Amino acid sequence: MKEDYDVIEKIIPLFDSKERFAEIENYLVANSNLPSPRGNLTLAFKFADCFEEKSLSRDLLDLLIKWVNISPEEAPTNNPREYLSFCGILALGAHYCYAEEEIKNLIMTQFKMAMNDKRWRTREGAAMGLQRIAEKDFSPIKKHFTKWFSGSNYLEKRAFIAALAHPPILKNKEIAQYSLKMSADILNEILSVSKPCRRTEEFTVLSKGLQYALSVFVADLPEEGFNLLKKYAEFNDPELNKIIKSNLGKSRLTKKYGCMVDEVRNLMNR
Repeated sequence: MKEDYDVIEKIIPLFDSKERFAEIENYLVANSNLPSPRGNLTLAFKFADCFEEKSLSRDLLDLLIKWVNISPEEAPTNNPREYLSFCGILALGAHYCYAEEEIKNLIMTQFKMAMNDKRWRTREGAAMGLQRIAEKDFSPIKKHFTKWFSGSNYLEKRAFIAALAHPPILKNKEIAQYSLKMSADILNEILSVSKPCRRTEEFTVLSKGLQYALSVFVADLPEEGFNLLKKYAEFNDPELNKIIKSNLGKSRLTKKYGCMVDEVRNLMNR
């Protein structure tokens, strides 16, 4: 909304005064739209835009980190103060490519933590913040995702997939191929996950992420993508079938690749 853009211009001067940081917090909390199903994304994105620059005081960096570290106990889901965690991780993502190496490492530590947050909105903020980094430079995303993958949990895997399922970065074929490869690695792991583990909340979060993300990757690399779906459809695994069926129902696939969608569905119906 226009008023959010106008107020951001008034907030920027407050960045230079630690004594007035509370005014920034109060404004963001008051205009978060929480509690409600949808927070104020326009304001959050515009706020993050302010950090796409090299100059960032340590006090301001510490403020963003403090927000990211607001606990679920202090600000549960839909509490207006959760919006500060969301804005904080988005802003760190916006600043990442302009930061010194030491600060970059510190920022990535915050992302790792936000990926594991109990609150869905904070986890979503982590994925969106990583997307902002990837739009400018995919190399650190690939570096960290590859390094983290082998020991990653379900919530972290969901964050990887959600961050990669971003059409602007998938125009690069190498990124799309990397995304499909990671998807295949996760689907392979799911085959060995026991039934009790599949009923955990963390696994459900990962499954729901895969239920839309695969179609984003397949839409950019249809030949390779549909071959991947066919491969895993043949396992006739209940969880994989649920994931694949959900993706086959997305309009990004049904509108352009109806015949290929039917081929995969036929494999699961045999």
